[in-house]
Amino acid sequence: MKKPFIFLILLSSITSFLYSQQADSELLSYINNFQYQKALEYIDTQEPTKEIMERKAFCYKALGNYKDAIEILRELSAEHADDIRLKADLATCYANAGKLDESINCYDSLICMDSTNSYFKVQKAELLYQQGSFKKALELYQTIHSRDGLKNMIKRSAQCFEKINEPDSAIHYYSLAWETDSTDSFSAANLINLNLKKEQYGNGRLLSDIYMQRDSTDKQINLLNALSYYMSDLYEEAIPRLLKCHAAGDTSVIVNRSLGLCYYSLKESFKAMEFLDIAYRQDTTNNNVLYCLAVSCSEMAEPERAITYFHKLLDRTIPPDLTLYLYYRNLAQAYSKTDQYQESADNYATAIQYGTDNQKMNLYYTIGDIYVKRLRNNAEALKYFRLYKVSINAYLENEKTKPEPDKQEIKDTIEKIKHLEEYITNLEKEING
Repeated sequence: MKKPFIFLILLSSITSFLYSQQADSELLSYINNFQYQKALEYIDTQEPTKEIMERKAFCYKALGNYKDAIEILRELSAEHADDIRLKADLATCYANAGKLDESINCYDSLICMDSTNSYFKVQKAELLYQQGSFKKALELYQTIHSRDGLKNMIKRSAQCFEKINEPDSAIHYYSLAWETDSTDSFSAANLINLNLKKEQYGNGRLLSDIYMQRDSTDKQINLLNALSYYMSDLYEEAIPRLLKCHAAGDTSVIVNRSLGLCYYSLKESFKAMEFLDIAYRQDTTNNNVLYCLAVSCSEMAEPERAITYFHKLLDRTIPPDLTLYLYYRNLAQAYSKTDQYQESADNYATAIQYGTDNQKMNLYYTIGDIYVKRLRNNAEALKYFRLYKVSINAYLENEKTKPEPDKQEIKDTIEKIKHLEEYITNLEKEING
């Protein structure tokens, strides 16, 4: 009578085992096929064993529901204090949820449990970096590098030095990282960029040229190479490099602005206007771009646009005297090109307030000439030619007192004064009739 009873027990055990295997297979199928919501629904029908709850936490984590994943893992970790994987998963969930302090505490516990584990130390250092604790992160990165020989920590140390405003140390460590791995474009780019920030443009050119000899396809290095030539005022060499970036799809404001300013500096106003116009539309706050665009428009027979741009500059800025002098002088020139001579004379007169003695001298003559030839106002012209006479005489005296006077310049100036006096006399006669 005992045999049938034993047989029933064995049959029941086998059935339970097969059911368990089938259940595990179904759950794993959901998980392996990324059907995490179905997996969660299935898990809710099962007994809450440690393994099942781990998988439930995994599904929550995969779906970005870190709050529920943390609740499960925190409870499991408390029950199974020696389970490294549980605490590591909890640390990851805390980090993903933005709870950096809690994640760091988990890694501290993990490091105590396994002091030789480089991964835990690296993760803690990364969290310290994310938290803005750059000095603590730096200390840990350097410890990991010295003890475990992880070369990537050199680069991370460089980033910390950059964050704590120690550019020389950052340059040193980026150099070491690049020497360790010649394909490390991240370290190379940051090394070049730091040299440009420190105005060491020659180093920037050299380093970017070296990298491009090995790999000419890296877009960031290509841009930095172009900028290193642009910042060195080597505009003719910068232009083809910037055009290469543009052709590769980089139509950012820095590329358009740099191209426009290169062409402007080379007095190629038509090409300058094309790129400066785009750069200005991308960033309407850049006054330097707006000024160069205004000048280029004026030179390319588009004075109406130039007038608009110069007025914008004057409306938005209170710049130093030299800049104001240039704004008003160029605005006056633009008005002249549209035959608006009274507006031109008025803006030249305003520019006088901000010019140097020599600049004022030239403006007096220009304004007087406009009043005679364009506005037919000899009385107003006479006023400015008299001011011009005072200025040019002062200029002559200054030339004579120089340690090494320019004899030809003195001779030419005396001749100008002679003709000016005759001209003023004739103008006075015309006025007095």
